[in-house]
Order: sequence, then C-alpha cells, then structure tokens
Amino acid sequence: MAEQNEDVWNQAKPKGKKRRGARRDEAGGALNINSMMDIMVIILVFLLKSYGDEPLKVQKEDLKAPSSMAELQPKDMTTITITQKAILVDDTKAVDVKRGQIDKSQKKGGENALMIQPLFEELNKAVKQKKREKELLKQKYEPTATIIADQAIPYRLVTEVMYTAGQAELSQFKIAVIKKQRASFGGQ
Repeated sequence: MAEQNEDVWNQAKPKGKKRRGARRDEAGGALNINSMMDIMVIILVFLLKSYGDEPLKVQKEDLKAPSSMAELQPKDMTTITITQKAILVDDTKAVDVKRGQIDKSQKKGGENALMIQPLFEELNKAVKQKKREKELLKQKYEPTATIIADQAIPYRLVTEVMYTAGQAELSQFKIAVIKKQRASFGGQ
C-alpha cells in the first residue's frame, strides 16, 4: 500500500525539466516586469523634460519680450501672448495681428472699440478650464493673467488685450519679461 501511494505521488508530481520547458512555451514573448518599469521610467522622464520646469515659455520667432531685473518667479496661470502676427491664449491662436492692430471686424463695437471678440471667447474657455482645474485640485482660483508681449507692440493693442481680459473675469495682470543680469544695466 505504501508503494502504491508513493507511485501515485510520483505521477502527480510534475517533472522539473518538462515544467520549465512548458513555462517558456506558455510565456511566448511576454515582457519582464523590470523591462516594463524601465519603459515607464523613460516615458516619465521624457514627459517631465518636455513639460519643463518653467510655467512660461517665451520661444516664438516673432516675439522679443522686454528685459528687466525682476525677481518674481512665474506661476501657472492663464497666459496671453501678443506677437507681431497673432494673439495667443495658452498657446492657442485667438486672433491675427496685422501691423500692430486687430482688424476692425474682430472688435465688438467697431474700429475704436477696445473689446476683441475672438480673444474674449478664447479667454472665457481658458478661465473656465482653470476654474475646473483648481476646483478638482481643491485650490483657490485666482483671476490672474500673464501677458507676454513683443517689446515693439503698440500700447493701444496691449490696452485692448487687457480690457478684453478684464471682461473675461481676469482682474489681475502680470507682464512677463526676460530677466537680465545687473551688469547689463550699467554694471551695478
């Protein structure tokens, strides 16, 4: 009887070589968890590098921001960029700029009006998006916009942009500039 139980036990126990070979056949070309982790780390590093460490990026061929010795760090907020060719809201084109002016058909109220209608609509979308983001993060929404303007843009256009942004519930403005070293301002 003991021999019979031992035979049953030996038959039920898998053979070492056969079992290992079966595993390889079943796995096919499956990825190892270490390989998956390596891939995920590479993707994470790529995404972090592509986002960057600065919330504001002034990298347009038709945009030369003014210089300053400002010490404030930029924050993540609604960004309005005024270039020689267009006005952008968070890198989305809102309206074209021609010779430092907006076409009168794009203004609400005619040529001398301050309200730029396509910009107003794009700012409303951006404000709603920022409010939703802050609500999901359980943070307080601050109605602040950063204006990045080419140094050759006429004051009238900057005024029109600020007026339109004010109508879109943005009540605080920050003007982005390129930080310069003290030596470039007379060596002080």
